[in-house]
Amino acid sequence: MPEVANYQFDHPMGTIYGWFSRKGLTQLRLPTPETRYERIPVLHSSMNDMRVWELHTLLTRYFEGVVQTFDTIPLDLSAGTMFQQAVWETAQSVRWGETSTYGELARRIDRPRAARAVGQALGANPVPIIVPCHRFLAHSGGLGGFSAGLEWKRALLQTEGNNA
Repeated sequence: MPEVANYQFDHPMGTIYGWFSRKGLTQLRLPTPETRYERIPVLHSSMNDMRVWELHTLLTRYFEGVVQTFDTIPLDLSAGTMFQQAVWETAQSVRWGETSTYGELARRIDRPRAARAVGQALGANPVPIIVPCHRFLAHSGGLGGFSAGLEWKRALLQTEGNNA
């Protein structure tokens, strides 16, 4: 992980950090119980980057419960495999307040037997919230997993009015 972030968003559950490349957002890190109090320096020059201001505005509205899409935030997901990129791209079609399953997402990328691999790709999602991996549940309707922990997954779903 880079030592200096481009972006910082203070949230009651901990600080969210973001990193941008020239192409777009490469990582948005939600705090875990282990990293909740960790502080990462932020580039002062990044405040001149309009993408930082746009992301801040969208996340502020999102956490206020205002329906948001993050379509205006350019993404650089080139660090992922082709399979992961396909999963992340298709995951973005599940909109605010909706949920789907890992199996359904596997079917949508024409890999119907790859539900477990889809779950792993979602777990490796470098930009949670922006690529809404929290909107995917296990076939049983259970929460499944989430890279930042199930507390975050529940909180994000509740923000969107979904009490799955």
